[in-house]
Amino acid sequence: MNITLDKLLTRLLLLIGWASSKMSRQQRTAFGRLLGSAMRLISPHREQITIDNLRASFPRKSKQWAIKTARASYHNLGITLAEVLALKYLSDDEIKDYVHYDNAHLINELHNRGKGLILLSGHFGNWEYLAYSAGLFSKIPITVIVKPQKNRFADVILNQYRIRGGNKVISMYNAARGIVKTLGKGGIVALLADQSATKDKDIFVDFFGRPAATFESPAALALKYNVPIIIGFAVRCDDGRYNVNLSEIKCDDLEYNKDGIAELTKRHVFILEEAIRERPELWAWQHRKWKHSPQEQSNA
Repeated sequence: MNITLDKLLTRLLLLIGWASSKMSRQQRTAFGRLLGSAMRLISPHREQITIDNLRASFPRKSKQWAIKTARASYHNLGITLAEVLALKYLSDDEIKDYVHYDNAHLINELHNRGKGLILLSGHFGNWEYLAYSAGLFSKIPITVIVKPQKNRFADVILNQYRIRGGNKVISMYNAARGIVKTLGKGGIVALLADQSATKDKDIFVDFFGRPAATFESPAALALKYNVPIIIGFAVRCDDGRYNVNLSEIKCDDLEYNKDGIAELTKRHVFILEEAIRERPELWAWQHRKWKHSPQEQSNA
């Protein structure tokens, strides 16, 4: 993309963030819905992918339900954007009021084992506030694995927001060494594992009844280094706040081998699917999750 256009878009995002910060939580939610609707209208092709994903994942639901849920999913993206861009202006106390944990103590309890800790989630609700607030409530700096934005100017700003509370960020494209180093020191790594993985290096796991290329790294790291995994999601409530319930994914019955990695991956994918089935509008259906097939892997 043109550098000048990237700079203009970044300035627009900064303006949106400033305006969003002046709003009440309810106003920001309504503003985010408008942003989400605009995002939907900009790319009809992406909207169709969203609807197709929903119809294939919920075959018993009507087309009208899929269209309505797709629009709500865009609203979620817009709300998340409005909230993240306002992060620069919100105090940590305001973020703590935004996100409520049923059991935030679980992070500290498992971290105190001294083996490191993996925090796992998906593009569900406001995943950015989830990672940011996890560091605030635990009072432990968290290394967040992120996917760099194509707009490098916006990417720099977003990462500045992410690390404001003491967290660190590492690009997913060169994260292996940083993750191992962090876990080796007993640190915490947070990552999202719900986007489509590579067709030749990762594994296929059924997701809404269809095989999807899935990152095996969370399971492989947990089993290889005997690191506990916590999974959780920021579920939006009617008042615009978020509620988070964390759970440890049991894996002490598994060994570090191909079968163990596959089984642990299935376990965290199942938990994600259950969360999405309960609140499908809160997941990012715009992604081409099923773009690869097992046949591609076998033919590689």
